Amino acid sequence: MISTRSSKNLRAKLPLACAVAFLAAGFLRAADAPVYLSELPNINDYTLFANGGWDGNWYVGYNTTWVKRLPAAPKGNFTRAYIGAKLGRAKTLPPVGRPPEFNPIPGEFWMAVASTTQWKAEQQFKLASTSDIPLEPSPEYALENVGESQWFWVEVPLTSINFSGENYLALWSPTPAFMGVSSSPVLAAGWGGKDVSSWLANNAKGEPPKNPQTYMSKGLSYFHPGLAMKLIPSDTPGKPEVRVKSWQNGTTDYPKPIVNVLADGNSVERVWIERNNPIRRGDVIRGNWVPVGRSQWRAPYIFSLDFRKLPKGRQLLRACAVSIWEEQGCSEPFEIEVSEIRAK
Repeated sequence: MISTRSSKNLRAKLPLACAVAFLAAGFLRAADAPVYLSELPNINDYTLFANGGWDGNWYVGYNTTWVKRLPAAPKGNFTRAYIGAKLGRAKTLPPVGRPPEFNPIPGEFWMAVASTTQWKAEQQFKLASTSDIPLEPSPEYALENVGESQWFWVEVPLTSINFSGENYLALWSPTPAFMGVSSSPVLAAGWGGKDVSSWLANNAKGEPPKNPQTYMSKGLSYFHPGLAMKLIPSDTPGKPEVRVKSWQNGTTDYPKPIVNVLADGNSVERVWIERNNPIRRGDVIRGNWVPVGRSQWRAPYIFSLDFRKLPKGRQLLRACAVSIWEEQGCSEPFEIEVSEIRAK
């Protein structure tokens, strides 16, 4: 159990081109949008394989590396850069308990960016773990945390982006358990053509391949992997404003407390709850915040907290949100007391 303490309507017949230009002008007065660099002009068009249906065997594994060639990044007044992948259909461990509880097979996913297909250690970055990737539905069990595939992003040094030539992205997993589509998450894809700008290395061993000749002789066609770059301009709308609207304690019949979060801001991408988990190094104790449960990708941002996954005793929590500009805002921390609910 957990408890808290603490103008005028325009209907004139305008030519189509004029109407489009008029509408666009209104958007241009807002903060500059992030610049997405991907094979498809719209990153929302990567809707194949990772949402459901045929998976195409497009898994992200220990023995595979997905490689994507992108053109030179556009020049502009950018302050930060991100690389990302759209992932879904994470697989689960065998069920435990009654009612059965399903946890994702634990593992990590990494990405790299370079101007060639030789990625140095300093050009490789942890992208995500299965703890936040939507699960694959089951025809036999009622599963929570399933849903549409999502984009995951990791910040990279702006100096690692090539603004005068090609950029090569790589995606893989260092987790040996991910050896096939039956155990691994799936990479989203979009419709393409015959031109080749993507490759799949099947001889990987938890890291990008050293020799591009082993996989670049035959590329992928007709489908484009959901890999992209995102560039953040200097003019952004700022961090989302986050506050906890309400807290409802758990009960014997429904032990999970309910947390209602409001996240105000431009283009909020996701919201989550996190707890303070201080790290001690010698005599120095530093605050360290870790997620509690999964993110919410769309409003309303209402969370059911599983107290069984929280340490017993007093805990400090807060709600956080991030926008498409990767600007993060958090609520004021609040304290809770975690204890077991005793059966009647």
